[in-house]
Amino acid sequence: MATNLLLYGWNLSANGWANYYYSAAVQSGNLDVTSFFYGSSDWGNSITVDKPPLSLWVMGLSTRLLGLSPTAVVLPQVLMGVGTTLLIYLILRRCVSAVPAIFGAIVFFTTPIVTLMSRYNNPDPLMLMLMTAAAWFVLRSIETQRGRLFVVAGALLGMAFMTKQLQGMLNVPALGLAFLLFSPQPWKSRLGTAAVGASALIVTGGLWMAVVDLIPSDQRPYVGGSPSNSVLQLTLAYNGIERIAGGGTISKAMQAPSQFRPVDSDAGFFRLLNVNYNQEASWLLFAGLLAVILLAAHWWSNCKTPVLKAATLVSIVWLVTAFLLLSFMGDQIHTYYTAAIAPPLALLLGLTLEILIANRASLRTRLSGAATALTALLSSWLILSGTTGWPEWMPNAVLGVGIGAVAALIVRPPTRNMELGAATVLAASLLFAPVATSLHNVTKEFHGSNPISGMLTRNPASISHLLNSLEHNDPAWGHDVVVGRAPDPQVVEVLSDTSGCTWAAATYASQTAARLQLESGRPVMPVGGFSGSDPSPTLDRFRDSVAAGQICYFVQQEAFTEVQDPESTSAAISRWVETNFESEKLGSTTVYPLIQP
Repeated sequence: MATNLLLYGWNLSANGWANYYYSAAVQSGNLDVTSFFYGSSDWGNSITVDKPPLSLWVMGLSTRLLGLSPTAVVLPQVLMGVGTTLLIYLILRRCVSAVPAIFGAIVFFTTPIVTLMSRYNNPDPLMLMLMTAAAWFVLRSIETQRGRLFVVAGALLGMAFMTKQLQGMLNVPALGLAFLLFSPQPWKSRLGTAAVGASALIVTGGLWMAVVDLIPSDQRPYVGGSPSNSVLQLTLAYNGIERIAGGGTISKAMQAPSQFRPVDSDAGFFRLLNVNYNQEASWLLFAGLLAVILLAAHWWSNCKTPVLKAATLVSIVWLVTAFLLLSFMGDQIHTYYTAAIAPPLALLLGLTLEILIANRASLRTRLSGAATALTALLSSWLILSGTTGWPEWMPNAVLGVGIGAVAALIVRPPTRNMELGAATVLAASLLFAPVATSLHNVTKEFHGSNPISGMLTRNPASISHLLNSLEHNDPAWGHDVVVGRAPDPQVVEVLSDTSGCTWAAATYASQTAARLQLESGRPVMPVGGFSGSDPSPTLDRFRDSVAAGQICYFVQQEAFTEVQDPESTSAAISRWVETNFESEKLGSTTVYPLIQP
């Protein structure tokens, strides 16, 4: 645990505000209780972020205790990551011996995307902790026959839904199935407990949604990400069916340049092994999928207790569910979604190692273990070979050392010490690449909406090259959407001195507005929401706000306006401002004073 805490906490300030979009929302919640409740981007309460606010509430409590700072914003995620590692260990320790439990915990916390997100302010660490905690409570419910523990698990899953909506439900089928099959309660009590647990999930997950949608839309902020200003629509479409199945309209501002879209879709069984995603969580993934077969083959001989049966089923169904969804979902997938694989993969590999240790006298088991290890070694070799930045000898060295250790374990060394030595070398070979990538993540700065693990790949059309290009302002509009434009000092100074207006400025997109707000300490309205496509505010409402003296400046972003739909609300607002107000230059930025002296 100390090693885990050191890894996640080292050089913690390197990422600064990390995802400006969420940091600005935390800032808003610190200054206004209404913003805190809704998860508003600004404390003028024009629009919310495009996720429920539970993770913002946690970060908000941290900043209220420690003061608003980048470290106070990301510190809760460090603790969540370490807490999830502990939960992985505790779950495994109830089923297996110490060594496999420790191995599973290490697999989890050294997964590169887990390391990255545990030092970032996206909602994923909270979601993973809640999902893993729910798994622990379900297994304890089965072990102790206490139905109330299953109800607690339902409430935790509702909170996971409150964190990232449908993605937080990935292990619901696994946990529900495990409880129904292996709980020692009589069937009548079992079904009743399941119904109460499901009710707890619905209440904790749906209460905030219901409250927000029941409040008249003109008395609350606009729901970011929803074209109809509805949390239900946000859940089922933007963060639901459209993201899973594809087919939703993607604005030009959210489309990658054509050179980074060599195919229409990369969905398929091997999607997570391609260069866009493989450095995140795929080092041991396909070995884990192969291990499913090994666990199934040893089901009757190994799974002697209800809790072990349940843990095995949960690990398998959770991993397969997450893998299939991520592999075949639509193209609105972010690389960091792969963090969802890490908890079930860690659990499954811990359970598998217990079987391999207990049955190592069997040649068949040793061969099965060798096949699983070789799959992991080949995955690491493939991933390392597809990246730049590492020494050229590294992929072959890791593969060669690992194969040597596998060969020694197949023939079974003549002494216990030699066997332990070979097993230690193999474990080091399996973990070497993800550990090295995690350490790289700790030394690197990440900003914006889509951080990505590891080195640049050798494929110039990969996401890593796209994000590297965006970091260097190419194209400028993409940089504005993903990272946000760095504010001119002159603009920050002017906005900091504004008074008497609800919003110091209005601009687009949300990352740029967030950076202006964080640096100026004054609320900035993100016109059109995250990518400029939300109809918030309407042109009429914007006019009324200007007429009422509520917006001091309009900050133009010329590159961004070039990719806006001419019929969009944000484009109409921009045209109206340009027609009716005189512009001036502050540094290299065009601004329009909206309050006339």
